[in-house]
Parts: sequence; structure tokens; C-alpha cells
Amino acid sequence: MQIITISGTLLTNAEKCTDKNGKNYTRFTVTCGGTDVFGRSQYTHYRCTCYVSGYEGMKKGDQIFLSGNLSAKVRIAEDGKSYLNMDVMVYQVSGGYRANERNKPEKDK
Repeated sequence: MQIITISGTLLTNAEKCTDKNGKNYTRFTVTCGGTDVFGRSQYTHYRCTCYVSGYEGMKKGDQIFLSGNLSAKVRIAEDGKSYLNMDVMVYQVSGGYRANERNKPEKDK
């Protein structure tokens, strides 16, 4: 098992789903930014599945901290190009700043 800890920002709104066994879960994508050795911005996206309740209302741009089981698989698209799926089964979650809190002018906080 590979456990990963991520500090990132939601790229998509959290989506409430139900699995084939009738259990509720939340699905979302987290992006983590950084720079490469040349100082260029680069981003890694993680598709996340979370059975921990209480995070269904997260919105695009919200900050999140999570730990979970990482699964990375190379896939081949129909056009022959390869890409990497980075999936995380989330076990621990904590929220950070909400997007709407960060975008407020200082006097409105």
C-alpha cells in the first residue's frame, strides 16, 4: 500500500455519489502546484474518492489536506497517447480555507 499526503486545492466541486453496495461517498479532483527545476509552474491532479462523511459541500477552489491510498496507472487513449491516472482512496481529510473566504477583500473578513 502507498499512502500519500496531499495539500492542494479542489479543481472540481465535490460530487456526492452512491456505490453499487448503496454506500455514499464523495468524489472530487485535487490539484497541487509547484515548480520544476527550471522554475516553470507545474500541476499534478489527483482523482479522489472519499467515504468520510461531511465533505460533500466542498467547492472548486477550496483548500484541502488529505491522506490516502495512492494508485497510479498508465493508460493509453484511443488516439494512442499515454497518460497517467493518479487516484487516491481518501482515509483522512481536513479542510482549509474556503475559496470564497480567500477571495474577499481584507476589510470584509
